[in-house]
Formats: sequence, C-alpha cells, structure tokens
Amino acid sequence: MLLNTTVLMLLLGGSLLYTYNYVRDLLIQENNNHLASLSQVLRSQIEYEKNEFQRYADIVSEDLRIKQYMFVVVNIGNEPAPLQKLYQRQFGWLPISRYVIVSNDHKLLAGTKHADLASALRSIKADSPRGALYFYGKHGLELVAYSPIIYRGSHLGTIAVSYFLDEKWFSRHQQDTGGELFLVRNNQVVQSSVSGQLGKKFKLSKQQVELAGHSYRVHPMIFAPAVGEIPRMWFALPETSLVQRLEKHRLTLIVIVSLSMAVILLFGFIIARNFTQPLTQLINITREVANGHLPKLDKSHKKNEITELSNHFADMLQALREKQREIDRVHAALEKTAITDNLTGLYNRHQLSEVFPKLQAQARRSNHSLFAILIDLDKFKLINDNFGHICGDVCLQHFANRLREVSRASDYLFRMGGEEFLLLTVGDDTNGIIALAEKLRTVMENTSVEYEGRSLQFTISCGISSANLEDEPTISIKNMLNHADTALYLAKKTGRNRVRIDEDLAA
Repeated sequence: MLLNTTVLMLLLGGSLLYTYNYVRDLLIQENNNHLASLSQVLRSQIEYEKNEFQRYADIVSEDLRIKQYMFVVVNIGNEPAPLQKLYQRQFGWLPISRYVIVSNDHKLLAGTKHADLASALRSIKADSPRGALYFYGKHGLELVAYSPIIYRGSHLGTIAVSYFLDEKWFSRHQQDTGGELFLVRNNQVVQSSVSGQLGKKFKLSKQQVELAGHSYRVHPMIFAPAVGEIPRMWFALPETSLVQRLEKHRLTLIVIVSLSMAVILLFGFIIARNFTQPLTQLINITREVANGHLPKLDKSHKKNEITELSNHFADMLQALREKQREIDRVHAALEKTAITDNLTGLYNRHQLSEVFPKLQAQARRSNHSLFAILIDLDKFKLINDNFGHICGDVCLQHFANRLREVSRASDYLFRMGGEEFLLLTVGDDTNGIIALAEKLRTVMENTSVEYEGRSLQFTISCGISSANLEDEPTISIKNMLNHADTALYLAKKTGRNRVRIDEDLAA
C-alpha cells in the first residue's frame, strides 16, 4: 500500500512538473509570438513610411514648374539656383530631412551641400528610376525615396528626398510598439531607444541579448533595398515580465504539489492495484486538456470509484465540447453582427464610434488630417419603387463591392444606413481625397447592375469634410458628419453625380 502511494505521488509530481515545463515553454513561445507580431507591426509602419516618402518624391517629380525649370537648366544651361529656390518655395513644407536634384548626366543641381546623398543616388542602377532605399552616412541611417523627372518624354534627372532615422524616429516607434530598437554595427550599439546603450557590445545568443544587466529577446528588422553596407536593426522585448510570470507559476506549482501530496498521503491507502489503468488514462486525458484539447473518453461499465469518476469526466468532456461549440458559434455570430452590416459586409454605424478615436489619434501623431467622404446613391428610392427592395439590396451590394475595390487598404468603410455610406482615411493631401471620391463616382457612372435580365445604372453624390483632431471624439464625429452632409447636400442640389467639399476644407 505504501508502495502504491509512493508511485501515485511520483505520478502526480511528474504530471505537475510536465505541466510546469509545458507552461514555461508555452510562455516562452507566447513571448516569441508576441515579439514576432510586434515586429510585423513595426515592419508595416516602416513600409508605410517608405510609401509616404515615395509619394513625396513623386509629388515633386510631377510638378510642372519643377519639370520646366529642369528643362531650362539641363537643355539651355541656365544656372540651377532658381531651381533650388523654386523647390524651397513650393515644397519646403514637406516633412523631410534633406533633398537633392541630380540631372541625368549626374550633375548636382539642387541640395548641393548633400553630396553624399547625391553620390548614393548615382550608384543606383539605371533600371531602377523610381523607388525607396536605405543609406547610412554621416547623418546615420536614412530612408531615401527617389523619382524621375520627365518632361516632354525626356528624362531630365532625378529628385531624391530623405528622412533621418534618428532618436525622434526611434522614440516614436518605441512608443507605438512598446518594444525597444537597437541599431548595431560591428557588434556595437550605434543607436538605441534605450538610453545609455551607445557603444555597448551586442552579443547575440539564441535570439537573446544581455545589455547592462538587462535581458532582451530580439528579432531582426531587414531594411531593403540599401546602398552600401548599413547597420543591422534589431527589435527587442524585455524578458523581465516573462521571468516574473514563470516565478509566479513556480510558486503556484509548489503550493499545488504540497496540497496534492497531503491529499495522497491521506487517501492513498484506499487506491487498489487494479485502478492503475483507468488512473493512467485519466492522467493522459488531463494532459490533453492542459494542452487545450477536449478528447473523447469512452465510458466503462465497471463499478468502482475510479471508473465512476472516469465516467463523470467523460460526461464533463462531452458537455464542455457541446458548450464550446455553442459558445464559438454564438461568439462568431455576435462579433460579426456587432461591427458589420449584414447586407454589405461593411462596418456599421455603431463601429464608427470604436474606429474613429483610433484614427483621430493616428492622424494627430503623424501630423496628418482625418478625412471623411459621405456618399449617397442618387435617386435610390426610384430603384426600390420601380424594381423592388430585393433589386435595391443587389444595388447596395454592388456599390459596396465597388467601394472596396476603389478604396485603399488603410481606408475604413461604413454603411451609415439606407443608401448612405462613409469612407474614413488619414492623409495630408486634400486633392488626393477629392481624386479618390471622383474615381469612385466615375466607376459608378460607368458600371451597371444586372438584375433579372435588366441592366440598371445609378450614380452617386459625395460630400467631403475633415475632422477636428483637437475635439473630443464624439464632438469631432458629429461636426465632421454635419460638414460632410452639408457638402453632400450641395452635391445633390447642384445636379447629383457630383463631388463637393466642405467650405472650411476648401478654404
């Protein structure tokens, strides 16, 4: 009997030790997954910055006056000083660190004090006239976007704009992700979001780094393409919280083991030798439950305490499986209906109050504007009256699909009710928002809906406004929608199939 009790104690201790090791590995894996997830967020932010700076370079390269001045400087031989003054006058507002304009014969025409940037631009292959890359020079790591200047079919030169990945950049991304950033060259930290780390040795071992007594789990960030050799960027998460969680679990395990040992010593003598097999089965099932599974357990017809417990456990597993399936089904249905419109699949009006504060904060951080395009289907009541509400639903679904196709990945789409829709987006270019609305209007003007052998066409009217980033979200939403609605009313009043902007935005 004592031997049986000892064996059971060893089994329980082994099972709990296995659980502890499993949870420890699970926590480490969770931390790795969290690191990878945040790294992906950071990578998306960096990619967004590349696209933004590419847009800045394109804005300059497509400016007609810049093209004309370049044509005069390159083909007639005038002094390039007016070109530089024109750039400062027209584009000095761009949030860039520095810029250069280089002719197609590699002469530096503007930004003459940035010869290193011009040299990096000259080293780009001729088959890459437009793009973004990274460059490490005397100012540290830079993001460089370049675009060709073409006038009357002739390639005159290239404009390049850059942005320093400096302490401000490191601090902003540290706040956005909650992780730390290290720029490493020759195994030394040359820049970091953590103070006091410059010049420290960066010794990497199994995705871990020890710096000044602190342990970090790191993930590499690839900056490509690049000109020349650039330092390596690492994204890191402190492991202090993970160690604390493991210590808490270890103490919990000690308490559980102590209590379990006392229970086994008290009741161990009542366990008979023939209970070993069902007990082992229960232990294996317990392990699977600890792993997140709900396996099937067959009931036994034997009459003893262990088999009765096993049968109850089988009933419990079956009940848990049924409840879990019901919970998953209800949760999925509730989650979908809570935020989306059943007919179009777009966000519903309720979700606007959840999304808006996040977009408002994003626009405030990036010093951009938050624009709204309020859209209404023209004469939609006639479609319902003449062809029925089912046809009207088909038209609404058709428009929602076109809205998804025309909008960008960063835009948020809502059905406000009836035939009224809303598009929210963060940007700094009013003309770009107008162009987006015009594109959507043109698409709807030139497409038709097939319903019961008929080809139906309808148009839309759009009203554009922007949100006040300093107001409270509820006030800002209300004012933004009121202004957009006023602009939409003007579009309707002036003949429909129009795009109109709020008078404050136009000013």
